[in-house]
This record gives sequence, structure tokens and C-alpha cells, in this order.
Amino acid sequence: MKSFTKDIDFLIIFSILALSVLSIFSIYSAGYPRGMESIAFTQIVWFCTGMIILAVTQFISMKSVLALSNLFYGMLIIMLILVYFIGSVRMGAKRWIEIGSFQFQPSELGKFLFLCALARYYSAGKIHWNDKKYTVFGSVLTIIPCLLVLKQPDLGSAITYIYIFIAVIFAAGLPYFYLFNMTALSFFLFAKGIGDQFFITALVLYGIVLYKFSVKITTGIVLWSTGLILGIASNMFWEGLKEYQKMRLLTFLDPEKFSKDGGWQIIQAKTAVSNGDLHGMGFMNGSQTQLRFLPEGHTDFIFSVISEEFGLIGVLILLMAFIVLFYRLVKIVSKTRSRYLYLLGSGITSLLIFQTVLNISISLGMLPVTGLPLPFVSYGGSALMMNMLMVGIVMNIGKHENNI
Repeated sequence: MKSFTKDIDFLIIFSILALSVLSIFSIYSAGYPRGMESIAFTQIVWFCTGMIILAVTQFISMKSVLALSNLFYGMLIIMLILVYFIGSVRMGAKRWIEIGSFQFQPSELGKFLFLCALARYYSAGKIHWNDKKYTVFGSVLTIIPCLLVLKQPDLGSAITYIYIFIAVIFAAGLPYFYLFNMTALSFFLFAKGIGDQFFITALVLYGIVLYKFSVKITTGIVLWSTGLILGIASNMFWEGLKEYQKMRLLTFLDPEKFSKDGGWQIIQAKTAVSNGDLHGMGFMNGSQTQLRFLPEGHTDFIFSVISEEFGLIGVLILLMAFIVLFYRLVKIVSKTRSRYLYLLGSGITSLLIFQTVLNISISLGMLPVTGLPLPFVSYGGSALMMNMLMVGIVMNIGKHENNI
């Protein structure tokens, strides 16, 4: 028992506890005006379950995780297909599987399974990035779950899967120029949504960068032409989006213009944040929250609730808890000698950072609404327990078996 407690990273535990306390109070406050305050107690149950999962992961053999990584990818695809046939519909989306009274979201568990599979592939041997098979095969592995998740529809999770792929190949040593081109070409898929003038400007800037840094002029021409084709073809991508997904992109660009069609969310979220001042309006005293102006305050916009009711002080506590958590995760991952564990730990850490930055940026009106939760803070059992699982895995990496 003494040996077990000696290996526990208490800074990680304390940071998660701090985030959970803010989470429970904020969820209770956001749910109260809608008669949903009981969800805070549900969150407590999920938190306790998550802590048990975190503890159990300390006894998992990482050699077994490595051996099962390919099987995990198959499990991911099967689960996402099952959602299409037997999934339950909530708020117009089919994303959950019900087992009795228990519901879980396969795309959340899938993020970890996908990470394991990618880490296994890119740690199998020496990678020569000039050989396109490494990026092509990884892209295929990514596209399949992305398409299945988009079918639910869940654009936020699809974006997350793409980010996981980028994070893992970057950790695996993908050159910066390759990463830049992959990001730029992905951006051109949204050309229709951001407007023709913005697209043309981006295309010109991309051409200038390619001219300055591309190794071969022919390579630069091919990449620029690909960006142009993707931009023109983005109309097909745009038409494939659901109406509410289109509105999320349009309202982000001009929330006031589309205030009746979705911009209301962004306007109210930003208003709630600005209401907080230094000390906040007080627990259960936030005007936007308690008067039900702020939509989805217990999930997507919980950062706005924290800012409004607990002010800058509450936000600083939240950010400090995240900084401590991420610092410890990065520290653990940087010390591992195993390439597989390094890629897996890097993927987990960067995923948690990505979702945190994305969610907070959305509440500040800096990015379009995606529906992604704030890790350890937003209401939801599947996401919370998967986050606990992933942090537990990183803690396990720091303890032993660095030579697998």
C-alpha cells in the first residue's frame, strides 16, 4: 500500500479534484433554473466512477495495451457501426448506445482506442516521411472513423479524430513543412463556409509560403493546385453538412447577423463571460445563467458559467488546475524511453489540451461552436470517464514498463 501511494502523482490528483469541484458547483447552478439541478449529483457519481477507473489503470500492463492496439481499432469501427443500427437518438443526433439504464458514447471511448492504434502503427519501426505510405495509411485509418462519426452527426468528434492523427504523426517526427501543408489543405475544405474573398486571400498567402519554402517548384505547384481544387470542391463538403453545422460556421463569422439562427449562443456566452468581472456575480447569481439566456450552460458553455459566477478568480483557479495537470502529463511523457508509450502519452496529452483550448475559445467567441465538452468540467459521463482513463494511462506510463 505504501509503495502504491508513493507512485501516485498527487499534483495530477489535486488538479483533477479542483476541476471537479468547479464542475459540480457550475453544473448545479446551470441546471437549477431548468429544474435539472440533480444532474450535479449524477456528475458526482460519474466522478467517483472515473476515479476508480483511474486507480485501476495503474495496474494495467502497458505491454498488453500494445499487443491489443490493432484489435482496439477493430473494436472502434464495430462500435461506431453499431451506433448507426442500434444507437439512441438525443437532440437530433444518434451518438449513444443504451444498455439497460446505462448510456455511453462510443466516439468518446473511440478516441483512446484510435490513439492506441495510431501509436502502435507509428512506433513499429523507423519512419521515412518521404515514403508517402506512412501518411496515406494513417489518413485512411483516420478517415474511416471520421466518416462514421459524421454520420451520427458529430462534427466536433470528427475534428478531434483528425487532430489526434495530426498530433501523433507530429510526435512521431513529421517535418514541420509536411504538417503545415496538411493543416492548410484541410483548411481549404471550409472555403465555402468562410467566404470567397477570404479563400482567395488564403490561397494567395499559401502560394507565397510554398514559393519561399517548397523544396521543388513542381511540388509547390502540385500542393497549391490541390488547395485550389479542394477550395472549389468545398461546395460539395458544405452541402454535406447538416443545416445546424452550417449555421455554426456562419454565426461564428457574424453572430449578430445570425442571432436568431444560432448566433444567440455565442452572444450569450460572451455576455456571461464579460459579466463576471473580478469576483463574479456569485454562486447561482449569474444573470445569463439563472435567467436561462445561456444555452447548454452545463455542457458546451460551462466556462461561461464559471466566468460569470466566479469571475476572474474562478477562471484563474480553473486555468491553474489545467496548467498543473498538463505540465505533469508532459513531464511524465517526456521521460519515457518507449517509442510506443511516448506516442500514446503525447497523443493523450495533446488531445486534452486541444479540447480544453477549443472549448474555452468557443465560449470567448474565438472559434465556431463544435459541441466538444471542457475536459473534467462539462457534464457528461462518457467523456469524464474516458478522460480519467487516459490520465490514468499516462500516470501508468510514468510508473513502469518504459522499455516495451
